[in-house]
Amino acid sequence: MSDPVTATAPARTSRRARQPRGDLAPFRTFHLIFYLIMGIGSASAIGAYVWVLNASLKTNTDFIGTSPFALTATWSFGNFAEAWRSAGVATYFGNSLLVGVGATALGVGLSVLAAYPLARIRFRGSAIILAVFVSGLMVPWMVTFIPLYLTLQDFGLLDTQLGLILVYATYNLPFNIFVMVGFMKTLPRELEEAAAVDGAGPAATFVRVIVPLLGPGMASITIISFLNNWNEFFYALVFISTPERMTLPVGLWQLNQAATYGSQWVTLFAAMMITVLPVLIVFAFLQKHITRGLTAGSLK
Repeated sequence: MSDPVTATAPARTSRRARQPRGDLAPFRTFHLIFYLIMGIGSASAIGAYVWVLNASLKTNTDFIGTSPFALTATWSFGNFAEAWRSAGVATYFGNSLLVGVGATALGVGLSVLAAYPLARIRFRGSAIILAVFVSGLMVPWMVTFIPLYLTLQDFGLLDTQLGLILVYATYNLPFNIFVMVGFMKTLPRELEEAAAVDGAGPAATFVRVIVPLLGPGMASITIISFLNNWNEFFYALVFISTPERMTLPVGLWQLNQAATYGSQWVTLFAAMMITVLPVLIVFAFLQKHITRGLTAGSLK
């Protein structure tokens, strides 16, 4: 009679041989399909940027007289200088930078102050307050611009950069608070207990102990808020009417109207590249912070 242990040994050995070595998961068919879909999407996005760059380096005569997909033979880098000076992109760029940085700093600061008591201090009604903040994510912007317009008009902030900064800062608050609350809940409470033993009050504990640990979370909401503020078009179009105070998205819309009726297409494409490049550079260098900050609250 054969030993059961000996009889099952080859089967176990064959199963071990079929298992993948190391930490790599076995390659399956749906992996290939997923990679193909992602590759097609990436190629389409990169192709769009390459097409805009190619069009921005043409002359108006070449752009109108040749195929839209024909490679440029002129390399007119002066289009960027023309868009920056004559088309007013420098003014739009400065306005967007001022509004984007100001709204991002104000929104991130307020979200951190609001998230700390919701995540670290136990009190009755904290879950309800957090739910009220998060419900702001479900409010469509179409139903808010009329009350905001009337409010800014009453306070004398209509057609001002300060009013746009306040609107952008509050617009990003629900998402920022939601992310920071999840991030702060991952921090061990022993840190605050040790600070209390050393005699630190709640304010000192928050500034000296909690804030230095919020780097990944604050980096993620800072980048996302700035990108949202940089690309926002509708509120800037409704609340700003003076050309000298318009932001880049509204300025590009003005340039699009000029290109439609004046055939200044290469100036428009050059302005689009000037607008997109800072966003691409920031996201390329800081995308790891975005991923780490957003996923830090998923595990505890």
